[in-house]
Amino acid sequence: MTRRSIIGCVLVAVVVAGACDLLNPARPAIQGDTTLFGNLLEVDRIEGADEAWQVRMRIGVPRALAKAEAAGGQPTPTLEEGLVADVRVTTDTVVLVDGAPFFIEDVNPGTEIVVLPVAGTTRMVGTSNITVDASYLTDFTTYRRWQLPGLPAPEGEVDGRRDPARINSAGVEHAPVPVGDGSVLYFAAHLRPPKAPGEAWLGALRDGLAEPSSGTAMVERSYRTQLTAAGWTAPALVRFPELDDAALVRVSWVSDDETSCLVTVAPANGPSWIGRSARPSADASWGALEVVEAFGSDNVDDGVYLAGSASKIVFTANWAGNPQTDLVLFDPGVSETPQLLTPPINTAASEWGARVGPRNELLFVRDDRQLALIDGTVQQVRIPSPHRAVITEVAPTRDGAWVFLCRPSYQPVEVDQDIWVARWVGGGRLGEPVPVDDWHP
Repeated sequence: MTRRSIIGCVLVAVVVAGACDLLNPARPAIQGDTTLFGNLLEVDRIEGADEAWQVRMRIGVPRALAKAEAAGGQPTPTLEEGLVADVRVTTDTVVLVDGAPFFIEDVNPGTEIVVLPVAGTTRMVGTSNITVDASYLTDFTTYRRWQLPGLPAPEGEVDGRRDPARINSAGVEHAPVPVGDGSVLYFAAHLRPPKAPGEAWLGALRDGLAEPSSGTAMVERSYRTQLTAAGWTAPALVRFPELDDAALVRVSWVSDDETSCLVTVAPANGPSWIGRSARPSADASWGALEVVEAFGSDNVDDGVYLAGSASKIVFTANWAGNPQTDLVLFDPGVSETPQLLTPPINTAASEWGARVGPRNELLFVRDDRQLALIDGTVQQVRIPSPHRAVITEVAPTRDGAWVFLCRPSYQPVEVDQDIWVARWVGGGRLGEPVPVDDWHP
């Protein structure tokens, strides 16, 4: 991992040096995209663009990388002096400092930064200047923790949250399903792998979860918790008959009276499928899952009923070897077979994580962008932030007053996910989110 990132730095030097005799200095030339490392020099708003900034950075190898390479007897090649990148940052760029969203104008000059470019935007101007649009701009501390687990980390940096009585932990908690006004919550959880073999897996060791042994699949299960005057109850495992050996059991929809639900199931080896379960009352045990045969035998997951319907289901499918996922609607009143949703919902990217609002607003994720189809228009769903803050799996309460959502913590091996809650202000606008364990409506 360390060597691969250093090679990215060296590639920048090679691009510059190799282009010296080929470029017309007055004409930008397309270059291959690569991660940029260096130090922030200055930030200026782009004239005539209220929501765009130019970040000038001096290209260079981060100190921690150079030190690690030297200690291993492989000193990093020296980059040419004067290599500079002009990076365009917008409200669509993810800007992170110490793992948290940050305003680009508040990043201190001299900070070691890393830029992940928007695909196809890297250009060479003359022999010493690169221009690029930033998809992500982070401080090196965030990038090191996220992408370079082999580098030494400060003591106490590892996330040690393991309390099974709480919802969020150092493991992955996601796929929130609020019931009614949100005072009952179903969610899915699994442990997160350690950055080094032999270390303990991360997260709360809840009922139904265990550290995978060699050659066995990681297990994910769903849990139920209820908000009381004293806070959330300890999350309880949601059990279904004859599924103890499944690798994944994830609830994606629950009726207001908690007597019916939709569940995604995946064996250790084989495609996932969606089933229905029912029970006579909210206090009774869940019945055996009935497979929804109409969805086919390929990978399908995360089914949700449309608001007010007992038959129309939106779900995610990965059909016919397609490397991307798409959203699909099953409406038995129209067709016996599910139908792919058309653009602007499905695109060449991956669409997943469908949830439905009280007026049948369709909330879904495209890659790592939370979107909503409202009144025929697809729009981004955002929390208050000057730049894009990644949120996914937004799920509204039945009255639409609140949404439960997932936010990433940029950790190594697998990005951590925690559940947060925010007001649904309207359209694609959310209020300031709070961690679900601290939420008191």
